[in-house]
Amino acid sequence: MDSYSGFLAEPSTSVPTLVWHSTFASLTGYSGSARALVLGLDARGIAVRPLFLHGADHDEQVLMGQLHPRIRQLQTLPLSLSVPQVVYGYGDRFSKNSGAYRIGFTMLEVDRLPATWVEQANQMDEVWTPTDWGADVFRASGVQRPIYVVPLGVDTTCFHPGQQRTHLTDRTLFLSVFEWGTRKGWDILLRAYRAAFRPSDPVLLILKVDCRVPAANPVRELAQFLPQPSPRVALIYNQPLTLEQMVELYQCADCFVLPTRGEGWGMPILEAMACGTPAITTNWSGPTTFVNEANGYPLPIRSLRATDSFSPYYQHARWAEPDETALVDLLHHVAANAEERRQKGQIAAQEAQRWSWPRSIDSICQRLAAI
Repeated sequence: MDSYSGFLAEPSTSVPTLVWHSTFASLTGYSGSARALVLGLDARGIAVRPLFLHGADHDEQVLMGQLHPRIRQLQTLPLSLSVPQVVYGYGDRFSKNSGAYRIGFTMLEVDRLPATWVEQANQMDEVWTPTDWGADVFRASGVQRPIYVVPLGVDTTCFHPGQQRTHLTDRTLFLSVFEWGTRKGWDILLRAYRAAFRPSDPVLLILKVDCRVPAANPVRELAQFLPQPSPRVALIYNQPLTLEQMVELYQCADCFVLPTRGEGWGMPILEAMACGTPAITTNWSGPTTFVNEANGYPLPIRSLRATDSFSPYYQHARWAEPDETALVDLLHHVAANAEERRQKGQIAAQEAQRWSWPRSIDSICQRLAAI
């Protein structure tokens, strides 16, 4: 899944200059971005020691069955407590940091951090988060330690525009990629899609859905929101696609759409943009960093409302309520304006080039040099 191909003939015995706590093999945003950041730092010649955040290093390989070979090799480096350490994960894990200089790196999708996150963030030497919006949330929540914006990125060598599709050329293809949950606004999407189009209209909504909650039944819930007859929907459910397949999926779509209620960053949105596919997405939280009127379709919000979530991370916080009527209008507009969406897609791909992983590594190197 990673384009990085660095290799050491033998494990190094040099003392690392940085320890990076995170996950590296799971199918999560933290894990994928941690892998990209560690490999990027390693490629710059920084001796970084990956450390599994939730147990011993070998535990992750046992749990996941695979680990990037370079990450596994870097884990043979000795573990030093006299160098800076980054804990990259949920903010209530910052207490795992035992470095000489302690950095907490996290993000959240709502307008307030939990008290436990604030408490542990204030015990760090500094805190990183990927967006200016997130930094404002941290300050408003009571984080008093220095806060720095360290953006995430996208692999623009893999995610890039492709050739025009040669199949389903008679219809507009909308794509949504998300992990199952209320926060992603799938309910708003399906209601708006049914209101925007008739069953006979030349449109197709492709849903790429992953669900890690055993008790949930996304297929049944989706069916309840799509009584027949409804405009066409295709579902890719709990199917781990290869990197090449994901790129092809993004490239074939005419428009990405995600009426999310909140994002810390919004990686699938940026991946779609890198492939030349403009995005309809909520004009609030992390994606405002890279989605604008020139390169996409910002979806206005009606208000901020209580999350009503049982998650301890979202209690006593608010997230956005996207404007469903505006989404209906945008879906109509995108389907009717092929040349406009093509032009926005070109600008979106250019914008994504500004958010490559090398830029992220540059930000980290600047911070490390200042310590």
